[in-house]
Amino acid sequence: VIDEDGFLYVASEVDRFTARGRDVGQLMKLDPRRRDDPVVWSFAIREQGSDGSGGVWATPALYGKMVYVATNYGDLIGVERETGRERWRIHLAGPTWSSPVPIDDVLLQGDCGGSLHAFDISKPFREPPELWSLSLGSCIESTPSVLEGMIWVGTRGGGVYAITGSKG
Repeated sequence: VIDEDGFLYVASEVDRFTARGRDVGQLMKLDPRRRDDPVVWSFAIREQGSDGSGGVWATPALYGKMVYVATNYGDLIGVERETGRERWRIHLAGPTWSSPVPIDDVLLQGDCGGSLHAFDISKPFREPPELWSLSLGSCIESTPSVLEGMIWVGTRGGGVYAITGSKG
C-alpha cells in the first residue's frame, strides 16, 4: 500500500525462515527514495503455527494516522504510521486472511470463524470498540468491498453477501 507521501507499507507471511526475515519483521514501512536502506521501521509479528507458518497474508490498510494489519494467527493490529508502534491488538477467530477495510471511521474485518466485524476507529490510538459482528457461517477469505452503503463479501462456503453497513 502506498501513502500520500510515497511511503510503502508491506507485510509478509512467515513460511520459510531467513536471516533477513527475522531482521525486518513482517510489517514494514519503506521509503523507496532510500535505495541503500529503505526500511523506515519494521514491526515483528512473531506468532507461528505448529508448522512454522504465520505472519500476514492480508494487505495492510491505511486510514488517518494508522496502518491496520490482520495476521494469520487471528490478530487485528493497529499500528501508528509515523513510528511503527503498536497501539492496540484484538484477537478474532483466526486465521484472518481477508484484508481490513477502513471507511468513514469504521474498520471492517472478516475472520475464518465466519464473522464479519465492524469496529469504531474514530479515535485511532485506542482499542476500537466493536460496533457489530455478523456470522456468515463460513470462513471469510475475501476482502469486503463497499459500494453505496452496502458491504459485499464472499465466503469459503460459496456465498456472496450484500450487507447494509450501519448495523450489519
